[in-house]
Amino acid sequence: MAISLAFMTLLTFTQVVLREFGAGWVWSLEATTYTFAWMVLVGMSYGVRTKSHIAVDLFARKLPPKIRRIVALGAVGLCLLYCGFMFYGGSIFVDRLITLGNNARDIPLPRWLLTGIMPVAFSLLAYRFLELAWAINKGIETGLTADHGAHHNNKGGTET
Repeated sequence: MAISLAFMTLLTFTQVVLREFGAGWVWSLEATTYTFAWMVLVGMSYGVRTKSHIAVDLFARKLPPKIRRIVALGAVGLCLLYCGFMFYGGSIFVDRLITLGNNARDIPLPRWLLTGIMPVAFSLLAYRFLELAWAINKGIETGLTADHGAHHNNKGGTET
């Protein structure tokens, strides 16, 4: 993700400088757009792994541990359902692009190659959610987010 961000920054900076001299690369905007999409799609699973996604869990943190676990597993189940829908839709989209044989507008590559990250990324995301569900079920984790600012007591719960 850091390499993607650095690439987009350098490409955009270079494009701005080149425009000052009346030049530029036709493909730079499209390359930046696809790179950003890849970064976001791969970053979703990284966010689940590092528990850095934003969540409103004020209500869930007030629940007893057993019910909190059930709610967390239900939330992970919904996230897995979403991953399944997006994997399916992304796979159909990429398959249709392969069938059509379209190239990207300004980059001499097939569009399916540039958008093929969709089913891969949602597979990675589903894998991370399955890992999280396993940890929640085993009592290793209490939910989908990190316990920022919470203090654990001796009974396994949290105090704020």
